[in-house]
Amino acid sequence: MIDEKVKKQDKSAEKSKENSPRGGARMVPLCNSLQGELDKPLSARVAQLRQLRNLTLSELSERTNFPISRLEDIETGLETWLSATDRQMLARALAVDPPVLQEVEVKPRLEPSDDPVRYQAILDDITTSILTGARELSCPQCGNTMRCRIQEGLDIDEQPIYFAKAFCQKCPFTLK
Repeated sequence: MIDEKVKKQDKSAEKSKENSPRGGARMVPLCNSLQGELDKPLSARVAQLRQLRNLTLSELSERTNFPISRLEDIETGLETWLSATDRQMLARALAVDPPVLQEVEVKPRLEPSDDPVRYQAILDDITTSILTGARELSCPQCGNTMRCRIQEGLDIDEQPIYFAKAFCQKCPFTLK
């Protein structure tokens, strides 16, 4: 059933091939009835949409400005959550609305309520690593490299004190 709907869309796309930028077929949005048949995990959905659009990883990489390795990470399930900007770029390249991707994203979260002792131990370990000179640490939520720094200040007795600061560029994790 999906193949029949896609073939109809492909015929429409072929008719507008000459009018599109770069000489490629203009993308036809997915009809609502097809959206119910899309795969559930983000990895499978992106791969399925790419295949429905007859795009190679290289072509999708060109349209999104994502490295092929990043697209491979998304399609294999290593990345399960996209920033709003990345989601919009990928959705535009696949000719779908961003919510089509967002509805199947899974934000990896390390919540303090899950295991407060373990959570605090992780934060303490990150803090110690930063204060001893580490600058390239992995995010405990998504595994991406975090930006780390040491903030200097003075205590009430004007003695220097140091605070570890870190944030992930992909997920909402922050060490304050």
